[in-house]
Amino acid sequence: MLDLSTIATVVAAVSVVVGVIFTILELRHMARTRRTDVIMRIYDRFGSKEMVEAMFSVGQLRSNTSSTFPPKDGLTGVTQIAVVFEGLGVLLEQDLIDIKLVDSLFGPTLDALWEPIRPVINWMRESLKQPTFFSHFEYLRNRLNDYRKR
Repeated sequence: MLDLSTIATVVAAVSVVVGVIFTILELRHMARTRRTDVIMRIYDRFGSKEMVEAMFSVGQLRSNTSSTFPPKDGLTGVTQIAVVFEGLGVLLEQDLIDIKLVDSLFGPTLDALWEPIRPVINWMRESLKQPTFFSHFEYLRNRLNDYRKR
């Protein structure tokens, strides 16, 4: 028959295991909550007046048939948008945000903005002699395309 000290030892061991499992689950939940909080803060900023105006100016680049390059209007908007997507690209590359959430929140906007912004980014890379300028923005675009093909 089991004595009282053996039962106490088993109960203590089970308590430790249950505590460790609970802690691991709680840490996972906190990490997921933190990731969601980060992306929602970015999404909230994306809806600001400044960003809406930046998206409008980039939209104007698409309809601008002027031969002047870089465009006189729109560089600020391109930069504002590229900075946000660059940050998202860095977070995605570091596995700090979920690609499914990024696609759901930013995918359609990114699709609409990438083509008019890409020539300006290429011009910036050449003129600044920085071939990796806004490279995480491009990484984000490529990762989203790969994700969608699965």
